[in-house]
Amino acid sequence: MKAPTHERLAPTTSSPTEVPAPAVAQPKLSALILDDSRTDAYVAQCVAEQFFDNVTVCGTPHDFKLAALSNIPDVIFMDVHIGDLHNGVAIVDEIRRESSELSIVPIVVVTSSKDESVHNLAMECGASGIIVKPLTRERLLPLLPQLLPGFSALAD
Repeated sequence: MKAPTHERLAPTTSSPTEVPAPAVAQPKLSALILDDSRTDAYVAQCVAEQFFDNVTVCGTPHDFKLAALSNIPDVIFMDVHIGDLHNGVAIVDEIRRESSELSIVPIVVVTSSKDESVHNLAMECGASGIIVKPLTRERLLPLLPQLLPGFSALAD
């Protein structure tokens, strides 16, 4: 049995003289992950690769900025605690204050904290959603249609 594809087919007609329109391919989607924990980054990457064609993982804010500026992602996954010197919520706030293409990209804060005050602060700073670690398919799937309009058709 052939595996289902995620292509939307253009409407066809039953007229034998008309050639059916070609299938319309879905856009390639990309995700950018910033997490200093190799284990958490790997887990996030494995989950993101189920939904995104291109997934880039960065372990430092510097690498993240370079990656984000060279290729604007469709979604960003941001850890809260990044080493001893950096805070993902502050990075979200910084991104949202910029006037660039990156400032409108959905940002999901992925944190081990269950503290509502951390979640509220992240949302106030511009996070598009919060996921408590570990990032899983079941936790991510409900957010995707909110982050990427039209995604529900792709996730079937």
